Amino acid sequence: MIEVIIVGAGTGGLSVARELSKKSNIDLTILEKGPLSEASDAYKYYDVWDKNEMELIKTDLVGGSSLVIAGNFVPSLVDELKEYDIDITPQLEQLKEEVGIQTMPESHEGRINKLLKDAAIELGLEMQDMPKGIDPTKCKQCGKCAWGCPHGAKWSSLDDLKVAQENGAKLITNEGVTGLIVENNIIKGVKTNQRNQYFADIVVLAAGGMVTPKLLRTVGIKAGETFSVDPFITVGGYYKGAKQDMEIQMNKFIKLPHIVISSHTSQYLLPKIQETHPDATVDDIISLMIKVPDNLKGHVYLNEVQKGIDFEDASLLARGAAIAGSILVKAGADIKSISSTHVRGAHLMASARIGDIVDSNLETEIKNLYVADGSVLPKAPGLPPIYTILALSRRLGQYLRDNL
Repeated sequence: MIEVIIVGAGTGGLSVARELSKKSNIDLTILEKGPLSEASDAYKYYDVWDKNEMELIKTDLVGGSSLVIAGNFVPSLVDELKEYDIDITPQLEQLKEEVGIQTMPESHEGRINKLLKDAAIELGLEMQDMPKGIDPTKCKQCGKCAWGCPHGAKWSSLDDLKVAQENGAKLITNEGVTGLIVENNIIKGVKTNQRNQYFADIVVLAAGGMVTPKLLRTVGIKAGETFSVDPFITVGGYYKGAKQDMEIQMNKFIKLPHIVISSHTSQYLLPKIQETHPDATVDDIISLMIKVPDNLKGHVYLNEVQKGIDFEDASLLARGAAIAGSILVKAGADIKSISSTHVRGAHLMASARIGDIVDSNLETEIKNLYVADGSVLPKAPGLPPIYTILALSRRLGQYLRDNL
């Protein structure tokens, strides 16, 4: 038997696990520092890193960010990856069928989403339908896409876990990997926070853009010299009885050069809107998210993470906020109430980049040590990255499955 350990039961790790579990001569163990939870409780496991100028958002539970994203599936970096001899087109097609990626039907458009689209068109802007990994026959339009879908309508990596476990994969939860065991530049296993050691022929790191580079640094690989996120804010205003918080989040988007604007609600807006409209509730907010592609100027070290907002980020966010404000006012929001959240960063990535830290098969300089998460992306795509991360990790799983 070939022993394989996957570190991290998130989007990338479980995608690899799904493929590897199909081969009978592989003994597969998945280690996850978080718990296994119901999808509807996923919001309880946000792990916010706020020791920076920018608040960084991640989750620690089985299924990872796939449980708390809005279900957006937009291909990105496809041509850029071909420069590294990586073609993810076959995996994108496979996943499109498997996940059921589609734009939502008119019955699931939402009143405010339609209102925002009409306002954008009046201002000369094109608002597109967002491709979603959501089954409209199960979707109850409760607005909890980013909290953990309570109705099982949104695809998550728990689907991949189910396949892997049915094929014999073992899942160990509430045990985090703290170090790697290497001999003669060959991976031999991992060490955990439970003082356990697990030995393997192959180790796949999928612990996320902030943890994976730290693990690599423990064995002398200088990962984390680059680090990107998706910086974003939400801009909103008062619109009595909007109930946008009950609609599918990020159902429509505007793609501008270096800026993406999409329909999205945030509870952080409420206290600011109540300064001008004390009677406001979360049902009285109409809002848009502004997201910009990040640079590579962040750093992840063993005991420190550096990620801030520079002038270019700030200017793009300000421009996006101005455009979003114009759309909101055109849609009927009270101009006096227009407010913004603080800057947050989602989708931690590009800290163990292809070409720098891993090769085209996502293998590091240490033999049989691979990486399968957002760390390997060469840059921040400026679009939701999960589709590309899934395709890359599925490709790795297929490569290992076929070559072991």
